[in-house]
Amino acid sequence: MNAIYSGETAKLLSEPLRIQPVLDATGAVREMALVGGWMNRAPTGLTNHASADALRMAGSMFRAAGCMAPLTMDHQLDVYSEVRLPEQLCHDLRIGAVEGDLLHEISNESDRTLPIYPCAKVIYNVPLSDRLVEGASLFQLYREFRPALRVRLLPSSASGEDMQFGAIRGVGIRVAVPDGISRNRTLQERFFCLLGHASRKGLKVLACDITVIEDFNWLRAQPDVLFQGEALSIALSIEYVQDWISGAGSDWRAFHLGA
Repeated sequence: MNAIYSGETAKLLSEPLRIQPVLDATGAVREMALVGGWMNRAPTGLTNHASADALRMAGSMFRAAGCMAPLTMDHQLDVYSEVRLPEQLCHDLRIGAVEGDLLHEISNESDRTLPIYPCAKVIYNVPLSDRLVEGASLFQLYREFRPALRVRLLPSSASGEDMQFGAIRGVGIRVAVPDGISRNRTLQERFFCLLGHASRKGLKVLACDITVIEDFNWLRAQPDVLFQGEALSIALSIEYVQDWISGAGSDWRAFHLGA
């Protein structure tokens, strides 16, 4: 690793984990997105380690607050790996097993008394691959939206036996919203086409990187779309979210944009 790359990587890995709310069309919080500069880099041992630590940090914080909020995180899964992709994802994030609806630590982790998090409560945004969802490569046609697959890692069995690393199930598509879509008819038509393809595959859309509130006001008219971006909420510190969740308790979803 050269000095420039090493310094850049060290800077990214030193960034604190932040959490950005994911909202529905009414402005209510539906998910909590884990945000860190390392998440969009090519997968390496260092970046995978940082992502694994981020998942544990967030899981521990929400569990301590008595609130199992749905989490979402970007992960540059190697979709060309020679091993099964559920095993590759588990290896990247130091997940030892997917059992009993929980993500479990690997055997050499220091504290195995608590699971990492409920597996159905975590959505991973990963590169498009037909290995994960049949026909997912179709979304590569929409490059201006930088699409990614949204997947869950869930328990699975084969021949009556539980599979240690579970199975990956596609649940959605994450897209980056180009600034000015509310004023650009061409982008709007492309977005409608993307929505149609996603709907036919049973995949819900998360629209991210929204920096212009007028774009959100236009997008929110589309059914069953979730939203994330600085126009709605900045990425918040772990400490801030901990105070918020601890005070809100089970009513954390009651927060509404602008309320």
